[in-house]
Amino acid sequence: MAFPPPPPPPPPSAPKGMSTGAKIGLGCGGCAAAAFMGFMGLMVLGLLAGGAGDGPTASEPAGDGAAQSAGGGGEDAGDGADDAGGDEDAEETYAVGDTVPHGDWDITVTSVEEGATEIEDEFGLVEEAGGQFVVMEIEAANTSSEGQYFEAGNQVLMDPDGSMYEYDIPASSGIDWLEKVNPGSEISGAIAYDVPEDFELDHILVNGKSTFADGVRVDVD
Repeated sequence: MAFPPPPPPPPPSAPKGMSTGAKIGLGCGGCAAAAFMGFMGLMVLGLLAGGAGDGPTASEPAGDGAAQSAGGGGEDAGDGADDAGGDEDAEETYAVGDTVPHGDWDITVTSVEEGATEIEDEFGLVEEAGGQFVVMEIEAANTSSEGQYFEAGNQVLMDPDGSMYEYDIPASSGIDWLEKVNPGSEISGAIAYDVPEDFELDHILVNGKSTFADGVRVDVD
């Protein structure tokens, strides 16, 4: 017995679309989000504008404070220079007969004689001047804690023009630059200078440090 064929399956139904209410709801939500973002942007701009107003304005440059501070420092520096000048003016001066502490020595110029034309040394030999001799009698005491050599050649004469005159070795006596002087010991001698006949003595520079050190001025009456 034959059976009739089964009926065909029903056609697939079309997908359900979004309802009109849902579409309207999404549209309103997007508008609200956009409005919220715009409001937040305005707040950020307001904060940035307020922060920028705290900085220096064109009428009040930031460099004014630094310039004023620098000006104040200049005044202080000027005061320091004045103080330094006062110390220099107060520098102690020495005369013949004064003891001058310098380096490892206490140096005293005891006398100065001018006008000699010849000098007899300790061996009886006579030294003649090319112009005239200026003879300086000097004493020096070693104030250090060890033996030292006293350099007669570091003691110089000065004329009013600032010219420097060194000693005459053969005409000088009493000071041996090869002899070491012990601590606390003293030496004395005559240092002679062969200078022109018209030489004018202004002052002496005594030096107990080294050849390259500045000497100390001793005025001659």
